[in-house]
Amino acid sequence: MGALLGAAILGGSSRLVRLKRLHVERETEALAVHGAVVYAFWHGRGWLIAGGAGRKGTAVLISLSEDGDVMARAAQRLGFHPVRGSSSRGGREGLAEMERGLAEGRSAAITPDGPRGPRHHAQIGAVVLAARSGKPIVPMGIASRPAWAMHSWDAFQIPKPGARAVVVYGEPIAVPREADLEPWRARLESALNEVEAEADREVAR
Repeated sequence: MGALLGAAILGGSSRLVRLKRLHVERETEALAVHGAVVYAFWHGRGWLIAGGAGRKGTAVLISLSEDGDVMARAAQRLGFHPVRGSSSRGGREGLAEMERGLAEGRSAAITPDGPRGPRHHAQIGAVVLAARSGKPIVPMGIASRPAWAMHSWDAFQIPKPGARAVVVYGEPIAVPREADLEPWRARLESALNEVEAEADREVAR
């Protein structure tokens, strides 16, 4: 029941916002060239992705917690492919499953600062996945206004009915397989902050 209700709320609320996408040609070209990509966005802005702004069939990494059980079932009802694991538990297995999916043409989505933060600090998982799979990371910035901001570590944002919403696609990041990954992690973190700031500016106009 919780998964069904969650999926209904996510899908219904997202249909009540006015959604705009910026630089979508970056995503389109990356998909055309590589067949699949690694989407990355900050944890606190995932509502719109789950509710309708994300591409159906994308594999999403969801934690191995009781809350994660409900989220996984809701994600499946919304047309996504849930993969269980996080940085703190089951992460290696989850990334391996996503890597297999990428090889088969299924895109993957990761929140690099999830599931517990620190907020806007990118962990290494998305970069590792991109290096191993040969698929580029597409950074996404997401914002809505007006919105509720939760009193949580990620300041989770939920758009209010009728809100303006924006998804900004950043320049794809191709990570070399044999690279020192720390500079690429830092580059991803910077790119995510840039596209989220652009999304925030756009909805504030």
